[in-house]
Amino acid sequence: MTTTDATRQLVFRMVGTWWRIDLSSPAAIADSTKQIATGVLGRADDRATGRARLRDELGKAATAAADADAQLLMIQTELGPGQPMSATLTVFEDERMRMSPAIGTDAASVLAVFEKSIPLMDPSRAETMVRRRCMDGEVVRVHEIEETVEIEDGERYTQRRLVAQYWYPLPGTKRLLTVVLTTPLGNIPHTLLSYFDAIVAASAFQEA
Repeated sequence: MTTTDATRQLVFRMVGTWWRIDLSSPAAIADSTKQIATGVLGRADDRATGRARLRDELGKAATAAADADAQLLMIQTELGPGQPMSATLTVFEDERMRMSPAIGTDAASVLAVFEKSIPLMDPSRAETMVRRRCMDGEVVRVHEIEETVEIEDGERYTQRRLVAQYWYPLPGTKRLLTVVLTTPLGNIPHTLLSYFDAIVAASAFQEA
C-alpha cells in the first residue's frame, strides 16, 4: 500500500511473490535490493554473479524511482511457487496533475478533464487510452511497448517492455495518483495488460 495523504491510502491486493524496495535513502535501497537478490537466488557461491547483477538492476530502478519522488516501488518475482514472473509496480503523485479549480472534486469530472489533456501531454500513447475499473470507480490507462536492442553472450536481441500507466483520481481532491506497471514480457502484451488490469481492479483507497 502507499500513503497518498494524511488520511487515505491506496491499497493493493497482490497475487504471487512481491518485494517492496525501501526508497527512503541510498542505504535503504542497497539493503532492500540485497535482501531481494538473496531471497530470489539464495546464498550459494555459484550464484554470486547473478545476485550482483540483480542487485545492480534493482538498484538502478530504485534510484530512478526515488529521484522521481515515487511513493512505492514493488517487484514481482513469482506468480506462484515455481512460476517465475517479472513485473514492477511504482506509485507517484505527480504535482503537475492538478485540475482547474472550476471543475470541483467529483472523480468523473476530474478524469474527463484529464483525458482531454492526454493527447497534448503524451500524443504517442493517447490512442491507447481507455477507462478501467478499480474498487472505487474508474481510472484512465495508457500503454506502450518499448523496444531496445540488448546484447547477451555476444548475441543481439530485441527486448520488448510493456509499460502501462494508470491514473487514479484522489478521492475528494482535484489531484491524480499515477500507478505504473511494467514487465519485460512485452511479446504478450494483451495477456499482461489483462493481468495489470486485474491488479488495478482489486485496488482501493482506504482510511489510513
